[in-house]
Amino acid sequence: MTGVRVAAAALLLLVLWCLASLAGGRGPGLVIYSSVGAAPAVVAAYARETGRPATVLVMSGGMLLARVSAEAHHPRWDAVWFEGDDGAVALDRTGLLAHGMVPDLDWTPTGRDLLPADGSYEVTGFTLAGVFLSRRDQAHAPRNWRDVMGAARVGMANPALSGPAYPLLAGMLALNGGWPAGRAALRQMVAGGLLVGPSNPSVLMALRAGRIGTAIVQSTAAMALARANPDYVVDIPSPAFVLAAVAAVAADRPSGRRQEAASFLRFIMRPDIQSRRMRQPGAERLFWPVTTRPAQPDLPDAGAIALSHPDPEVWGPRQAEVTGWFQQEIMR
Repeated sequence: MTGVRVAAAALLLLVLWCLASLAGGRGPGLVIYSSVGAAPAVVAAYARETGRPATVLVMSGGMLLARVSAEAHHPRWDAVWFEGDDGAVALDRTGLLAHGMVPDLDWTPTGRDLLPADGSYEVTGFTLAGVFLSRRDQAHAPRNWRDVMGAARVGMANPALSGPAYPLLAGMLALNGGWPAGRAALRQMVAGGLLVGPSNPSVLMALRAGRIGTAIVQSTAAMALARANPDYVVDIPSPAFVLAAVAAVAADRPSGRRQEAASFLRFIMRPDIQSRRMRQPGAERLFWPVTTRPAQPDLPDAGAIALSHPDPEVWGPRQAEVTGWFQQEIMR
């Protein structure tokens, strides 16, 4: 009799465990890691429309890449959305991104050029990694890369801490002979008094305080400040380095969660959602779309800008080496 009771109890525990496992299989809602400022509003809209829970953890681009790399093949995220396709290539090289999740959309020529051949991430728009921001009354403000690299009191963000700053550094190095030849141009800037801040906002603060004469910062930050304060003027250099925003799905998640994350990637790219992003307050609205709809009403025509895209297949795998050199030699 005792044996029967033990067996019945064991069977009951097994049934309860199976029920708990089934419930746990559904798990929490979609988890998105993002460094894109519009992400909380977009994720909230997705949850409202679909009725499915979704959570976004917002962090800097550098912190996001570090966290995703640390979690490796045991991710706590389903989708990531951040700036810098070089970072996406680096994650893909370690097998962390699912392939075949990118929707087939009506891409612009620039958008199609930015897509990876292996379908490991989608491009959700782009900004410019570095434009020149100076006071309007400044005499002899630099207007091109040759000027800015020889100018005194120039500031930029630290590419080891700021996600958008690494594509800027990659573009500057590529423009001056690539790696390692381009390092000489950065040494020249150090000799002229280059100031490196931890982020674009800190560089803008140095500009406003008069510690530097020119800031090389992401186009969103520069344009937002110049529009709010007419004392400042933005110069778009030629070439201007493309900074792609990307979204991807975790490879090491169950199939159902990967499909759910893929539906979120499609949601991001809907014309009405992109238009909503363009109406968001603040600098985040100032991005160029990579699909034919919607049009960006608040920025110059991208076709009139000489764009250069530092190859993420080249610069992504080199990021640790390049930023390590920058920390050792430029930050010393």
